[in-house]
Amino acid sequence: MKAFLIAVVFVYSVNATSIDWCEYWARVGKKSERPECAGYELPNKLRKSEVQCPRNEVYSCLDCEPTCQNLVPKCRKVRRRFATIFTIHDTRVQRSVQEQCNRGCVCKTGFARNAQKVCVQFRECVNYYPVNNAVKEVEPHEEGTVMQTVKKMVPVIVNDVWKAFFNSIRDNLKRNYRVSGEVILLEVVRQLEEDNDELKKRIFNNANRWIPLLIASCGHPLSNMEKSERCIILGRLWKQIERNMKMIPVWAWNAKFEVLNENEADWNEVAEMENLRKHGTEPDIHTFHFVIDKVVKSGDIEACRNMVYDMARNGFSVDKNINASMTYCFSIRGHYAKADSLIEASTKYGEFGESLAHGAAARAAACRGDKNRLRVVLRRCVDEKTKRLQMSTEDIFETIWHLAEKSHDGTGSECEQLIEQMLNCTSRNHGFFRKMFREVERHISHRHYYSALALLEDTKRVSDCLENQQRSLFLYQLLGRLASQLIRNHEPAHLIRDIANRVHFAFNGKRSKFRVRIYDDLLFAALMLKDLNLEDRIEYFRTFVDDIDAKRERIHISLPLISSESEIDQRLAIIFRLSSMGYKDWSSIDIEPLINIILQPIYDHGRPRRDMSRLDKVGRILKSYGISDKNLWMMMFNWSKKRAFEEHRKMEELWEKPYSRDLRGWCKAYYSSTYDVPKSSKKSPVRVPYEKFKSCVEQGDIAKVASILSSAENGGGWPTDTNFEEIVPKVIELYLNHESWKNVKNMLINLSSLSSTWNEEPVKTPVKNFHLLMILRRMAEEEEKFSVRQLTDYAYELRNLFPYALSHYESFFESQNEYKKLFALCFERLEKVGLTPSSIDELIDFLRCLVKIELIQLHPSETLTVFFINIVLKRVGWEEALNTWQKFLSGLHCPNGTVALLRHCLYQNTDEARTNMQYVIHRGSTFLSKSRIAVMHIAVLIGMRKYEDAEKACDICGDSIDSNDCLMAMKLMNSLKSRSLDEQFMLDFAAICLRRLRLSQNKEAAQNMQADLLRICDSKQMGPTALRVYELFSDYEVALRHDEKSRLAAAIEKHSMLAKKWMLKPNGFLNLTENDEIITNSDEARIEKKLKKELNVTV
Repeated sequence: MKAFLIAVVFVYSVNATSIDWCEYWARVGKKSERPECAGYELPNKLRKSEVQCPRNEVYSCLDCEPTCQNLVPKCRKVRRRFATIFTIHDTRVQRSVQEQCNRGCVCKTGFARNAQKVCVQFRECVNYYPVNNAVKEVEPHEEGTVMQTVKKMVPVIVNDVWKAFFNSIRDNLKRNYRVSGEVILLEVVRQLEEDNDELKKRIFNNANRWIPLLIASCGHPLSNMEKSERCIILGRLWKQIERNMKMIPVWAWNAKFEVLNENEADWNEVAEMENLRKHGTEPDIHTFHFVIDKVVKSGDIEACRNMVYDMARNGFSVDKNINASMTYCFSIRGHYAKADSLIEASTKYGEFGESLAHGAAARAAACRGDKNRLRVVLRRCVDEKTKRLQMSTEDIFETIWHLAEKSHDGTGSECEQLIEQMLNCTSRNHGFFRKMFREVERHISHRHYYSALALLEDTKRVSDCLENQQRSLFLYQLLGRLASQLIRNHEPAHLIRDIANRVHFAFNGKRSKFRVRIYDDLLFAALMLKDLNLEDRIEYFRTFVDDIDAKRERIHISLPLISSESEIDQRLAIIFRLSSMGYKDWSSIDIEPLINIILQPIYDHGRPRRDMSRLDKVGRILKSYGISDKNLWMMMFNWSKKRAFEEHRKMEELWEKPYSRDLRGWCKAYYSSTYDVPKSSKKSPVRVPYEKFKSCVEQGDIAKVASILSSAENGGGWPTDTNFEEIVPKVIELYLNHESWKNVKNMLINLSSLSSTWNEEPVKTPVKNFHLLMILRRMAEEEEKFSVRQLTDYAYELRNLFPYALSHYESFFESQNEYKKLFALCFERLEKVGLTPSSIDELIDFLRCLVKIELIQLHPSETLTVFFINIVLKRVGWEEALNTWQKFLSGLHCPNGTVALLRHCLYQNTDEARTNMQYVIHRGSTFLSKSRIAVMHIAVLIGMRKYEDAEKACDICGDSIDSNDCLMAMKLMNSLKSRSLDEQFMLDFAAICLRRLRLSQNKEAAQNMQADLLRICDSKQMGPTALRVYELFSDYEVALRHDEKSRLAAAIEKHSMLAKKWMLKPNGFLNLTENDEIITNSDEARIEKKLKKELNVTV
């Protein structure tokens, strides 16, 4: 481990001839007055000699000439700079500007005044000998300490190194909320255990300042260490405190209890309280806060009450913290009614007390793993005005921590979406992002990777705010740690790839100003980590190499892998395996490392044979491990040049074998056989013409198409003049219908390498978003054991393979059809094994994922959420359907599932159903406007032909209805019945909107509704309905626009043609004529005459 380094840089410079401060104070006999020089001794040659230069002069002075006799102190403003390993940036940060004076400065730097009061150099002083740091022995008790490190690295030592050390810890806790475990363990705990008197004096002489700080550093600030390791450090530190303090104050006990709770240690609160009183210390109110926090975690209500009684006997009453602890205790036991009553009672403690109670209930729900209860608590504590959670930042982060701890695989994957929703509603107060980075490090060190990514991704919200703080440094530091942790913990390759895909998507978007190279970090960790065996290194290398070196041009990255093995046989085996991965051009690597790790060891271990020299044997061995003749010749040639350069600088007796002349001779001997190859033996690759490839695709000849695309190594692959926009959709469809899933994935990887040459606009890219949805549907069909989680992971991979395949308006209908088929198939597969609340949550997370990565868009009249809730109602029940509806409202802002719930309640027609319907209307009004939820209710009543109930609903809320909500409700209800439109509903709902809901007063909204209805009538060839729509709106003086006039005329013309074909003579079944009364006296004829007058055309 690295020793802690404190660098204190003063602005004034120190001349190279100046001596050490401690040496100076030792010379003048004032070493005892300087605590930083406690262990310093003069070199042996100088201990008995006296310095004849004046002792009352300071030798390091400013601005004075060597002959200056001015005794006035020199002062100037200096900028002090301070840098430690605690700082986030590896740069020196300006701390303060202050006055600095040097007393008695009469000579400039490096000079002193002698007995004649003349400034001279120190070397001119009698008996002065320069210090030889090379031979100076270090005192045993200073070896490895901060003092020794600082003396080596810093030219001028501050007056008190330990004071600067503790100040640096304090400043970093204040500034970054983090500290390194190495600092606390090596520079504090171990030094105390080794009886460092200087450190003990500094700590225990000012105990009330430094002991709480050091104990607090063993908790959350040690975010790069696991909980068990923090507890070990705390135990060792506390043991030293007990050894060096006769009576431990109550504030030290409080700090210990708080850190034990932070580390989730299993400690005996009763024994600790007895031990506290045994030391003669009386507990205070904070002591009981921390002890009760420990008691309630086990849910022991009786023990909690006993501790509250003990607190009362000591004269302390119940406050907001105890109320929050009791809320946690009842919540963790599942007594939610009692916990809710305590939350309501917390209002008497003010806003902060209420916030503590909400936070305790949320943490308890997360500890129980009860996500539904957690969602209920979170909804209750959302401020209606600000839409923010009324919880402290600490409670929110602790809730997220417990969610990750309770996840089924420990990675926090199933709670990722819930964490994002919580962060969306979190107030980002002072210090929020510093705490967040600490939490990210804490989650990474405990293998909660998905929750760490959800936290880290939230930093994108403040890119402008953190621009001056160089946000990329935070990310690079944490992502590098994430990569190292994944490799160190030997995580499976599929998990690492999934996390890498998410990181790549999150931080390498179009709007991102910097690029994150997570695969490079992963490969670097795999190659450089010490305790990793060869097979794991090669497996990780094989996993990541395609992402960072698809064309096999960066062969130098193989050197760490080769040099990680000490045996030459293993190194050669690695070369062979790398050659099989596509690395062929070994001669392009710098020849020096190849000589050291490959060529020279083979030469030294080989023995010549009668028919083969040593160099011939080297060549034969290398060719047997996959190195080609040309690469071998170039390696030998470069070796000869390197050896010739070395021999030029040495005497001939010192030359090493093989000599350069032998290497040159080998190159000459094998040049002809390597390069003089007959031209007839060279076959140029032949590519299939695009037209032939296109004809194979159009004919559906999957065997030939697959053969062409898979023969890239033989010069085949995609034709050079391929029109990707024309052929790629057909190829994808052909592969999905006829090829195996493995071949489909290989084709997609091959195709993605060409995506960089395509147009970046989603409209013009060959691979569209609905193609990716088709691929996901094929994967759902292919899997023997269906897993929604695997679908989500592969969606991220597809998004990274084709970054421009985004949802857009032009692909709206294709995308809608595909994602409906995809989720219908998912439900079908899940129903075979049993639909459960957890599987429904996974499907909702999958939907959120598709929306997040922009593969689909949920428009205002979407019907997917209605489809979701209908299935949940049928297969699971009302409660789960209600929870699903609330998840859609809070997470995706999709309220259309309200229609499914209202229909279900109306069909049940029971008292319980009516109560449930009122709850849906009331609950929906917290997420939506009352106008919108009321219009949905009225639309459902009209659709079920409950006209009287609809009129009553209009009487209740008719004046508060927004006309645009009427338009949205009409579109939604028509979308739900897109295959078989309800013409009567269209007319009835439009009539009640115009008559009762004041739609006629908003001419623009009324014209939009009329235009939408006429468009539907035109597309579905509903001419008579179009006429009735026209008459209905004309009665309320809603005029037709020019486009609607043309559309209405076209609809009527289509209807007339159909009537002539099927009704009128001579071919019609009814044998009617245009002048028959049944036609001339019909409502359609009357409306048509009215329309003729307005259009002034013959229909």
